[in-house]
Amino acid sequence: MQHCIAYFSPAGSTRRVAERVQHVLQNQKIQPQVFDLSRQGQEATHKTLATLTCSADEPCLLWVGSPVYCDHALPPLMEQLASLPAHLQGYSVPFVTWGGVCSGLALPEMAALLVQKNLPPLAAAKVLAEHSSTWDAPEPWAAGRPHEEDLVLVDRLVAEVLQQVQTGTVHPLDLHRLEYLSSTQRADAALKSLPKAKTAVGTPRADEALCTQCGECEQVCPTGAMGLQPWPLVQPELCILCQQCVRHCPEQAFPHDGAQAVQRCANMAAASDEGKVTAVFY
Repeated sequence: MQHCIAYFSPAGSTRRVAERVQHVLQNQKIQPQVFDLSRQGQEATHKTLATLTCSADEPCLLWVGSPVYCDHALPPLMEQLASLPAHLQGYSVPFVTWGGVCSGLALPEMAALLVQKNLPPLAAAKVLAEHSSTWDAPEPWAAGRPHEEDLVLVDRLVAEVLQQVQTGTVHPLDLHRLEYLSSTQRADAALKSLPKAKTAVGTPRADEALCTQCGECEQVCPTGAMGLQPWPLVQPELCILCQQCVRHCPEQAFPHDGAQAVQRCANMAAASDEGKVTAVFY
């Protein structure tokens, strides 16, 4: 079986989980193909899942990860899954990283799309991670996550999936297991979306009095949304509100208040009845 790892990771947490999966596979003498689906810098090579090939003769196992934004997987990741060729055969393991507010509908939505693409999930995971909007707060929300205990659960997940594959006793995941949110929480998550969030808060805008036109924001943007014309200018349709331009600006030209972001996280987390833990499903 051909193993492939694909992920979109603006802040790095999803990459950490993907790299842990890769490490466990390599310890078992498995060399997976890796797709980093983000774009950084104008000259970056952008790999796409449209090039993935697997068939009945050589089925694939796609490990695919996204952070949770606005209670859903990131649109660029879902677009990549939608672009998967129709003739694929194999299985998948979707995983998400979430900032301890609500993991929303990301996992069930990813799983449903993978089923449509003839890659039914064998397992899934939601991994608690430091909230990417609170990096500059005195105490970031879910600071230090994922920690080693979270990643040990990922190890166990990979071991379980490999055992199924190697023994020929694969059991597709019962997708009802991913309906772990209450009906109230699911209904609330269904109302949220990234476009609505962009309408509410707007996209990042640099203070021209502080900006030196260094281009760092353009280089770190994972979607190619940022450009210098000559000042930083965001293409709203491409922006995912990851705030990497804000986080990495050496002049702090993009206004941001980490403490205020933590308070927003606390308020939203208090309204969510989801346990604030890493969980695996198989």
